[in-house]
Amino acid sequence: MDEKLELDALTEEINATEQKLSDLRKEYRERKTAGLRAAIEARNEADALIREEMKALGTAYQTSRTSFGIPLWRNT
Repeated sequence: MDEKLELDALTEEINATEQKLSDLRKEYRERKTAGLRAAIEARNEADALIREEMKALGTAYQTSRTSFGIPLWRNT
């Protein structure tokens, strides 16, 4: 009976440790990609401002992105 309690305690400790490891991995991924996510959001905001400005100027606005992610503006 005592051995059963020890095994249950070890199982609970393993589960808690695995959960903590999973949480730490998630936090690591979020921190690692935070700069990239911020840059993408800034680019999207800049694109939105450009679209508004082009619309205000009466110019048709259309973008396409190359494989390098560089926006190309065309008058249509």
